[in-house]
Amino acid sequence: MKLSEKYSGIICSLFTASFLRAFVENSPERTLKKSLEIIDNQATIALKNHVQSSQTASGGFRDRAGNADLYYTLFGYFLAEALGMPNNTAAVGPYLENEIRNNNMKGVHLHCAAILSVKTGKDKHTRLTLRNGVRKNLMDKKDQPSYYNSFLSLLSAYYLRDNIALLRIARQLQLPGNIATLPCSVLSALLVLQHSFGKPSGELKNVLFSLYRKNGGFAATQTAPVTDLLSTAVALYALNMTGSDLRSIKPDCLNYVDSLYRKGGFAGHAIDQHPDIEYTFYGLLALGSLII
Repeated sequence: MKLSEKYSGIICSLFTASFLRAFVENSPERTLKKSLEIIDNQATIALKNHVQSSQTASGGFRDRAGNADLYYTLFGYFLAEALGMPNNTAAVGPYLENEIRNNNMKGVHLHCAAILSVKTGKDKHTRLTLRNGVRKNLMDKKDQPSYYNSFLSLLSAYYLRDNIALLRIARQLQLPGNIATLPCSVLSALLVLQHSFGKPSGELKNVLFSLYRKNGGFAATQTAPVTDLLSTAVALYALNMTGSDLRSIKPDCLNYVDSLYRKGGFAGHAIDQHPDIEYTFYGLLALGSLII
C-alpha cells in the first residue's frame, strides 16, 4: 500500500467512525430482530413458512412473478436471518455466485450483490470487485443524482466497511431546492443521509411527517390517495433512526401495519391481498422501528 493511500484511509476512518457506530445501532438486522419482540409464536411460525415458500430451488427468493430475483433475495436473506433460518441463508450463497458469474452487476442489483457478498461470506476478490463497482457508480456523472441510489450506496459502503465510499457520499450530498415534492422513499433516504453525516435535517423531518395520515400510514407523495407499507416503513425507519418522537403515532401505526398482515406475510396496501417477500421485510422493518 502506498503511504499516501494509508494516511488517506486513516483520515476516512476517523471521519466515518461515529457514523458507523450510529448505523450499527439502527441496522436493518437489529430493527428486524426488534419486531419479533411483539409478534407471537404462531405468527412467527407463519412468517417462517412464508419465507420458506418464497425461496426457489436455486436459493434465490421469488419476485411477484414467481422468478428468483437478486433484489427480492436481499429482503429474503434479511428475513431468514432475523427469523433464525440458517439453511435458507446458506442457500443464498450459491445463487449469488451464479448471478455474479453470469450477469453484469449494475444499478440496484450491484448494491444487493455487494451487501449479500458480505452477508454470505464471499471471498475477498469478489467483495473488492463489487466494492470497486459501487465506487465507480458514485463517481459516474452521466446521470442526475438520485438520493435513493445514494442511500443504496450508503448501505453497500456500510456493509463493505468502505470508508472512502462513505466520504464520497458525504461530499456529494446536497439538498434539492424543493424537498416538499419529493416522494416519501427519497425523503426518508435523504433524511438518513443528512443525519448520518451530521448535516441539518429538521426541515426534512417536518416534510416527512406531513406525509403521515391519520390511519397510521404514510403516503408516497402529498397527492397520493392512499397510504402504503413501503412508504410507512421507510419513513418510520428514518424518523426512528434520527431520534424523532413517534409515541403519539405509534398505536395507529401498529394497527395499520397489522391490518396489512396476510397469512404469514405482508401486503403493500389495503386493497392488496397478496403478500410478498419485499413487503414482508417492510412490515417487520416498520414494526421494529416502532419499538421505542
